[in-house]
Amino acid sequence: MSNQKRLEEYLIGEDGYLKSDISNGKVIMLSGKWGSGKTHFWQNRIQTALNGDDKKIPNHYISLYGKTSIEEIKNEVFLKIFEGMDIFKIDDKSVNLAKNTANLIADFTKTVSVFGVNLDLSKIVDKSFEKLEKVREEQKEEKTKALLNSGAIICFDDFERKSKDIDLNDLFGFITNLTIEFKSKVVIILNDDVFEGEEKDVFSRVKEKSVSKFLKYEPSIRDLFKSIIFQKNSEEKFKYSILRKHLKIILKTIEETEELNARIYIQVLDNLVEWIDKKQENSDEVLICLILVNINFILYHTVSIIYRIKNVNEKDIKYLIIKDFNNTLLSNYIGLSKINSIKYYDEFLLQLKNRIYEREEKSYDTKNDVLVKIKPRNLTRLRINEIIDFIDSNEMYLKSLFFINKNDISKNVDDETFQRINNFIESGILINE
Repeated sequence: MSNQKRLEEYLIGEDGYLKSDISNGKVIMLSGKWGSGKTHFWQNRIQTALNGDDKKIPNHYISLYGKTSIEEIKNEVFLKIFEGMDIFKIDDKSVNLAKNTANLIADFTKTVSVFGVNLDLSKIVDKSFEKLEKVREEQKEEKTKALLNSGAIICFDDFERKSKDIDLNDLFGFITNLTIEFKSKVVIILNDDVFEGEEKDVFSRVKEKSVSKFLKYEPSIRDLFKSIIFQKNSEEKFKYSILRKHLKIILKTIEETEELNARIYIQVLDNLVEWIDKKQENSDEVLICLILVNINFILYHTVSIIYRIKNVNEKDIKYLIIKDFNNTLLSNYIGLSKINSIKYYDEFLLQLKNRIYEREEKSYDTKNDVLVKIKPRNLTRLRINEIIDFIDSNEMYLKSLFFINKNDISKNVDDETFQRINNFIESGILINE
């Protein structure tokens, strides 16, 4: 059983944790890697099931992204619950009717029902309804608290993207109050390795005191891909049905990149739909190329172009280089052929470090050395620093360069089609020509 399926069964299965009173007043932490689809999983697998269940449990989703104060978070919690109460959706006509009729019956009774809420008329001075909204707000707050007390689920997402103005101690204090005072179930969705410095220490300390259940969301690439590919649109049709016969090669290509990121998958799939829908060539080679060019652009915001040189035999030799990247210094020391033979950025850095700092030739294995042009004994300290500074300041370009070569992104695709793919990914516009 996949990690996703196990979590789904545990949380909302027949005797699921969230369906039981045992989780009332508890804080559950659902953590996973950045972009691994935690929010997608909650909204499309858990929340959807909760809302569709016959025994529906009130549940509300709150994003902390951009929130600057605890008060702002508290207001949104209550607002989300208000929005789910049909009795508070009123129009001017019903308010006016309430105002007119309440004066008539005030002498006969102390209370009157106004749009579903019992109002105590004794609280309204001169029966003028100047304080009607205040009383109504009090009633709404009481109703909200009643719903929270029924074991409602409050999900806080984007926990690590809150404003720095919100103190973690205060935030956990508010969450703890929700669970203690109202017996609510609170779910926190986050990537728990993003906090740094003092916040990291605070987070480690307070989470151990506040969180009752730790759940790890770690889907495989295949599981995450499947959960996205079978999404339905507003018409309850499969959003990516046009890709049905290409799913095998799409998944295989993504798996080979080892990228686990829901946002990347969605963007790639959307671009594939547009490409195929506009009757572009859709051979496996072309689709693979489009996927890899797209992932490279998302990760490093670069596109590559084909650079051709001719050898002594007048045969074209093709290299992929990064558009707008002036890598003269690097190519002068290493050469285009050597740059394009390196598959991993980490491998490159390791070889560079060894080549510069290993002063004794016998202590360094040069058998697989691709940095053959760099001779440490011939380099001044100034020149060494210049090379290192160049590497540091162009890290993203270099990582992109190694990505396109590692994955051979233009393999079996003609130059014109490759350029068309790059233009589409870079501009976001695909025009039939």
